[in-house]
Amino acid sequence: MKTVITVNAFKALQTTSTLCKAANVTRGQLRLYEEEGLIAPQSRTEAGYRQYGSDTLDRLKAIKHLKELGFTLGEIALLLSDRDAGELDQPAIQRLASEVVSKIDERIAGLKVIRGYVAPVAKGDMSALQDEDCHFVVEFMTALSGEKRRRRA
Repeated sequence: MKTVITVNAFKALQTTSTLCKAANVTRGQLRLYEEEGLIAPQSRTEAGYRQYGSDTLDRLKAIKHLKELGFTLGEIALLLSDRDAGELDQPAIQRLASEVVSKIDERIAGLKVIRGYVAPVAKGDMSALQDEDCHFVVEFMTALSGEKRRRRA
């Protein structure tokens, strides 16, 4: 079955490349989100290239924000399917939100521990590097300096 697209609708369709640039996602992320059922191309060209509707950009932004909040792709799929169906399972959303708050609290606690070791080093106190429990600080600092070098190259 061939899809007929009007001229106005065609202007609203975006290629994979355009969508990735606009949403600041990689093609791999786009494919993963499609495999997980989070997004779907609106149509395909005769050559088989995917074309996405104008609403896909907003959906990708929502996915990215939910990921940043700590939701998994499975949880995001549930939230989006509820939204798409026009109904919200409030108890399920409350459970998810509670789990996310717990994950955020765990991350904050972990970051506080790391900060406790890194902050003195940043002020010139290298004694923290001698602590057996903080070998990760040296690894962390080494990894950061390696990233900076790669970005400059």
